[in-house]
Amino acid sequence: MSEFYHHQQQFDNTFEQLPHYKAYPRMAPFVGSLYGHCGPKILLVAESHYLPPESSLHLDAQRWYAGSQADLGTDDQPGWIYTRKIIDKEHGQWVARGHEIYRRLNRALGEAGYEGDGNLFRYVAFMNGFQRPAVTGKSLNVQPEDLEVARQTLNGVIDIIEPDRVIFVSTKAKRHLSKHLEIASSGVPHPASAWWYRASRLGTGKERFIRHVSGV
Repeated sequence: MSEFYHHQQQFDNTFEQLPHYKAYPRMAPFVGSLYGHCGPKILLVAESHYLPPESSLHLDAQRWYAGSQADLGTDDQPGWIYTRKIIDKEHGQWVARGHEIYRRLNRALGEAGYEGDGNLFRYVAFMNGFQRPAVTGKSLNVQPEDLEVARQTLNGVIDIIEPDRVIFVSTKAKRHLSKHLEIASSGVPHPASAWWYRASRLGTGKERFIRHVSGV
């Protein structure tokens, strides 16, 4: 039996050819089992993973990108960057305090029209824009190396899964990375931020997200 409930693995052989995923395979994107089956193919791009306070490899950009997953040392630390295991909850139940982004996105996907209960990420693809984890509870201090690896990796994933829409779910990620993409994109504030529910002239972040997903 597969270790995943809602993730398809048909792209994995190609993902493994991207340099960053050769070094850190657990950071590869989540691609839902129904990606593109019930509407446009949508890639959601968030900001970054985190690592626990006792980790240090990610504190230096050059050291991080010269290293690999094996350098994280203990068995549990690679779990912090395991994109698919974080997203692929059987019933869509994220209980960790830092997983509010997934809870809010999941609810918004339902309001955007995706049918069914539980984990609605099965209809979309998801990855982080920055390929170096941030310090727990803080935003990534972006370095030139982060931008270069993000550009290569993001465009590589886009070439492989060919999304119809790319939606950044982080203002910081969009500001730094959208100009480096080979296709157009849209963006909304981070779902765990106050701006997700705060009104602006364009509506709340959540309302904007639903419009982008719905194509309105």
